[in-house]
Amino acid sequence: MKMIYISKGIVGKGFTTELIQVIRGGRSIYLSGREADLWLKGRFSFSQTVEEERTLHHLVRMGLAEMEPEESNDARYQILTRCICCPAKAAKRKMGLSMEEKTVLSWLVNAGIRLSTAELVYLIENKVEAGPKFFYPDNRQALVEAIYTVDTITDNILENQMATAGCRDRVVQSILSLLKKKKLMIL
Repeated sequence: MKMIYISKGIVGKGFTTELIQVIRGGRSIYLSGREADLWLKGRFSFSQTVEEERTLHHLVRMGLAEMEPEESNDARYQILTRCICCPAKAAKRKMGLSMEEKTVLSWLVNAGIRLSTAELVYLIENKVEAGPKFFYPDNRQALVEAIYTVDTITDNILENQMATAGCRDRVVQSILSLLKKKKLMIL
């Protein structure tokens, strides 16, 4: 079966060609062999595998990857809803980015909370202006209230609603582009 996946975590200082240190959730996990190869292939973009199902499932159990059994835009969105996108240290420079990438990055860098993929899609779908009234920890309550209403507060309803949003695939593509440009990390 063909599976699509993306890796989660940060490469630690103990990185060599034979042993990779991955840091996630305050833990260091060392990978080698097929696990290291699979993790590296999914580090900056979605990757696919057919033959490494057991190894990929092991990475998922360790919290170092997210996967879906099919390759589709729906699967990409579903995978990213289970990930945390964090700005990298290089995120301050915005040269060479599209307007949508700049908007997504601005939300991720300046929001006083960690925004989920569904929350990013919601903000862009509803044309919520990325600006000071929603930025920084002092304004996180205003941001939360802009996203979560009576219609979106129920468990997983926002993720389900945004799965059909018109801008969903563009936001997913922007996240992936920022990941490739090393402006984001996936945790």
